[in-house]
Amino acid sequence: MNYITDRTYAKELLEHAYQQNPGPWYKHSLNVAKAAENIMLELKIRGFNLDCDIAYNAGLLHDIGRYKGFTKSVIHSYDGYVYLDELGFKGNAIICVTHSFPCENNHIENSAEWEYVPPFMKEKLVQVLKENAKYDIYNKVITLCDALADENGFTTLEKRLISVGLRHGTNSYTAIRWKGFYKIKKEIESLIDMSIYSLLPGVEKTIYTNIEY
Repeated sequence: MNYITDRTYAKELLEHAYQQNPGPWYKHSLNVAKAAENIMLELKIRGFNLDCDIAYNAGLLHDIGRYKGFTKSVIHSYDGYVYLDELGFKGNAIICVTHSFPCENNHIENSAEWEYVPPFMKEKLVQVLKENAKYDIYNKVITLCDALADENGFTTLEKRLISVGLRHGTNSYTAIRWKGFYKIKKEIESLIDMSIYSLLPGVEKTIYTNIEY
């Protein structure tokens, strides 16, 4: 599985994408990368054989599909997958998809607003999810960090999920997605034997800020 390990190259890709579609997703991506790196460093301390550069760059590029502009539902995941897959980085391409589906291969039909996604895109996204039904640690960490960082820095999972819900709405399957994030959080915390928030400097300040919506 090919991943981008060169941070300079990954940052160049992110900068190019941002120039095509400026927005808060850029700073969000920077913060996801920092959170992912912090978690990976702790996992390495605990004896896991992991690559912090892979995690950092995957965090930078998980939303790169937004270079095409505003798209509904998980279309940006498809765009990111195609973009990075064509560059030869299948591992990063897959993370563009999996980060939008915290429940792994479960509840695929209930994990996105598929009515906004063209059939050919849905077919490809479902194929990628089924072929990667068991997320590895990189996919899990980026998926979690996507929900622990916004454009302002690190935040709590609860605050981030509510903010997204207020901005994009909720449905009868929202709780299933939220449980997916908490399942990953619990698993990673069991590996590092501490709260994930211990690795996110300044996260405690978010309790004093308003929820963005």
